[in-house]
Amino acid sequence: MSVRNWYIGLLVFMIFSCKDFVLKKEHKNDIVKESLEKLNWNQVEQPPLFDVCKQKPIEQLEQCFQNTITQHIYNYFIKHTIVVKTAINDTIWVPLLITNKGKIILEDFKLPPTIETQIPNLKDTLQKSILSLPKVKPAHTRSTPVTTLYKLPLVIHID
Repeated sequence: MSVRNWYIGLLVFMIFSCKDFVLKKEHKNDIVKESLEKLNWNQVEQPPLFDVCKQKPIEQLEQCFQNTITQHIYNYFIKHTIVVKTAINDTIWVPLLITNKGKIILEDFKLPPTIETQIPNLKDTLQKSILSLPKVKPAHTRSTPVTTLYKLPLVIHID
């Protein structure tokens, strides 16, 4: 009788554990989709790149990207005369979306009232300077181009 119980127990064990031994086929698309879902899109391995930054060490790439944009905007604004009634010394955060195709888009943002009243065309001028930026390579994560959002500080100091 005990041998019979042992065989019944073994049979029950095998029936309920068989699901662990079955190999399921996974499609390549399912594996890629699952990997993309697990990927942390907020963390990029390589930031967007301008051609002038390609020769920089990897730790300096993001700083070079930001400096290139900042210098470009500065050079663009220096060509335009801005007249204000009272001095302005403020910092605004400019949201730039760099798409996975390498397009730079100025996202909408609020200006402080003092700047908005004294420099009403600031956003338009900023938009034109962004459109005149050199071509950029998008950020990459696991060799995949990704869309990233950068908020760059723009210091406005006019006496």
